[in-house]
Amino acid sequence: MGLVAGFGLVGCDEVGELRALKEQMAMEEKERQTLPEVRTVAQTHQRIGFHGRAGADAWVMVDLGKMVRPDEIVLFPARISDPALDDPTGGFPPEIEVLLADTSDEADFQPVAHWKEAALGEGSELPLLRLPLNGQAGRFVKVIIRGGRQRSGRLFFTLGEIVVLEQGRNRALGAAVRASPGIDNAPRWAAENLTDGFLWCGNLQGVQRSGSNGFHSRIESDPEQVPKWVEVDLGQTLEVDEVRLVPARPADFADVTGFGFPPAFRVLIAEEDDPLFEWPNTVFASAPELAVNPGDAAWCVKAAGLRGRRVRVQADRLWQRSGDYIFALAELQVLAAGRNVALGRPVAFSDAVEGAASWQPEALVDGFASQRELLNWAQWLEGVSRRMEIEQSLAAAGRLLDEMETLTQQRWLRWIAGLGLALLVLGALVIWGLHRRQRQARQRLRESIARDLHDEMGSHLSHLALLAESGEPEALPLIANGARELQGVMRDLVWLLDPGSGEAWDFASRLRSMCRQLLAPVIEEIAIESVGEPPAGRLPLEWTRQVLLFVREAVTNAARHSAASKVELRFEWTATSFQWYLSDDGCGFDEAAVDFRAGSGLRNLRHRAAALGGTMTISSEPGKGTRLCLQCLLPAGR
Repeated sequence: MGLVAGFGLVGCDEVGELRALKEQMAMEEKERQTLPEVRTVAQTHQRIGFHGRAGADAWVMVDLGKMVRPDEIVLFPARISDPALDDPTGGFPPEIEVLLADTSDEADFQPVAHWKEAALGEGSELPLLRLPLNGQAGRFVKVIIRGGRQRSGRLFFTLGEIVVLEQGRNRALGAAVRASPGIDNAPRWAAENLTDGFLWCGNLQGVQRSGSNGFHSRIESDPEQVPKWVEVDLGQTLEVDEVRLVPARPADFADVTGFGFPPAFRVLIAEEDDPLFEWPNTVFASAPELAVNPGDAAWCVKAAGLRGRRVRVQADRLWQRSGDYIFALAELQVLAAGRNVALGRPVAFSDAVEGAASWQPEALVDGFASQRELLNWAQWLEGVSRRMEIEQSLAAAGRLLDEMETLTQQRWLRWIAGLGLALLVLGALVIWGLHRRQRQARQRLRESIARDLHDEMGSHLSHLALLAESGEPEALPLIANGARELQGVMRDLVWLLDPGSGEAWDFASRLRSMCRQLLAPVIEEIAIESVGEPPAGRLPLEWTRQVLLFVREAVTNAARHSAASKVELRFEWTATSFQWYLSDDGCGFDEAAVDFRAGSGLRNLRHRAAALGGTMTISSEPGKGTRLCLQCLLPAGR
């Protein structure tokens, strides 16, 4: 049932679906943060992959060197860190078929896997393509390319790496490669790049952070102060499949890839305790010219099943840092039977840097690169595949969420439109009521002002008329005083009705000025004191009128009847109240006296104090003057 009936608002079921979808997305995003991230790294080794001409007979063939039974074949696209603007993801082909054979004879090949992109361009977005096999065996792997990508009117395709996994071992590493015609541009584009072990995403890294940088030799002033070496003792003689050198990228150094990687080096394997000069097996030796720094990519060396217990990496030339020379590695991995047998084994070295907490010889075999943990092929592929699944799920859920939220927003808009219409009608009724009340308030105000005019001006004019009719010379000063009082009353009424009046500070100033004008002609000494500041903003007209008339009445009475020589006035303002005091030294009076007759003045004062919701207190004694006080709250919502 809808939350609000009649307006089509989103129902409780849909609210639950939205909440469940968001919770699922949050859980998947949390899991995604724990999985390996596949990102393009700078390929300073310049060995990107193979660039082929697409056509009906486009193919790539790998000779594994012996019969193997692969678990799966993994194809990596060719990606570069600075792609062309019109070709951001390379040319991974749209359709691929994999064949396997015992010989290179064309007739022997049998199809073992097939893939075709479901939507146009999907292959260009893949970080990798996993093709599982079902127990087929063979020595030659042939990848048939069907279709291609368009560039400058020509079809082409690219591949970055071919990995053939058997029980955790990459059987394609270092294998011979042949291919159909392509665009050779060595070292960037060449067929042999497909099995060199360099991946566009660098190492097989996880997400757990490393606690150290790796191994660091002693610092030298000459690159030829060699050899420098570091080795690991496997503890027993094993058949070695691969040696993997992971370059350092220290977290506490300016961002440098391939930190300390030697430009000339050798990888040696020996059994037991053979002296250096008798080490029988050189697994790898860099060319006489300087080797290329691999940057973030691991340098993978195929050991071809050599047996050994000790594996040594020897630097024959040191890496230039900044005015000095070093040899450093983040990790040395030795793979045998699909696992890293160097993990946690003892490390020996020619020399090492001293006093550096982030560089320790044992960190060379701790299972971490300089930045993050290192994974094996199975862990990394499963993590990457799961991340791809989650990202696809998040994308689909995001689209569904957008649709649901759009629908919800539309329903809310309809509900809001209906509510807005209802509020508009209600608002019109309220405005009509307010206008009606304002008209009534204005009518009441006009009636009050009319009464004031009648009471004040009527009495003054009657008094002036009587004086004028008497024709006595003594009446002239009285007529003049009456006219001045009448002028003051008119001035106050005009000020009250002025649209520009009403500010509290202006009203306070008006009160002080009026008091001084009324008292000055008859009182010798006038003292006016103000305490506090009037509040900000405008005061209601009716409240202002009542206070003004109260003060005028009280001051006028003091001027006419007190016979005082001194009058003291005090105005006190707070944030919520107003108090006014009058004190004179005049004749005073006694309200309790039998012969006392209260005039209209005192009645008017009490009436106006009550209209203000305040109190008036008055104390007076014959011969001792009069003290009067008005206390009232400032009106709310002014």
